[in-house]
Amino acid sequence: MLKALIIDDEPRASGILELMLERFVPEIERVWCCNDARQAAAMIHDLKPDLVFLDIRMPYMDGFEVLSQIRDKRFKIIFTTAYNEYALQAIRFSAFDYLLKPVDVQELINAAQRYLASRDELAFQPEQLRNILANLQTNAPDQFRLAVPTKEGIHFFLPSEIVRLEAMGAYSQIHLANKRHLLVSKTLGEYEELLHEHGFLRTHKSHLVNRAFVSFLDHEGFVVLRDGARVEVSRRRKEEVGASLRG
Repeated sequence: MLKALIIDDEPRASGILELMLERFVPEIERVWCCNDARQAAAMIHDLKPDLVFLDIRMPYMDGFEVLSQIRDKRFKIIFTTAYNEYALQAIRFSAFDYLLKPVDVQELINAAQRYLASRDELAFQPEQLRNILANLQTNAPDQFRLAVPTKEGIHFFLPSEIVRLEAMGAYSQIHLANKRHLLVSKTLGEYEELLHEHGFLRTHKSHLVNRAFVSFLDHEGFVVLRDGARVEVSRRRKEEVGASLRG
């Protein structure tokens, strides 16, 4: 039997999420709510949930302070927040799932399906949490470390270390400055959204490049990188790419 705990200081919000889980995620058979962050650690200890929906901003202590009270985190975390805030970027960079409030039904279903598909994968969660806290301690988003889970393990690096990304169906291949390549189970569109403010440019439906590694745009319409790689530019993106590189 799968169990979930909702930690949110707003009873109405937690009640709505509870009803949504009961109606749309039948795999989760038991749901509890905690509306006081000071009681959250004890409830997690006693109830031993498989999945915790954790609000970021709460009175008395925030979601990260709640987690700091729990030594044995044998549960999956999905963060919830009403704000598209600085902390949210740190969460996304650390490869955690999240839901924006008010919670959209389809987004909840999608998050639940991702959890059900990977609910046994808890080995890297402590490292991911440490990465969130480290990211939050820097005032410079360009110093956020990106968490990249792969079949071999989880890797952490700065966006500035990425040369380019290439679509491989539902996967993406990340090309790093140290010549390493990582195949990850995220689409190029997800990385485009995540890295847009870090100097990355979509040149083609299959290519995303770090402008810092671009040497020039050649006469055949390819972006040439400092390592000699030539990256295709689609016809409809040619003007946009040229203007971006000139700028």
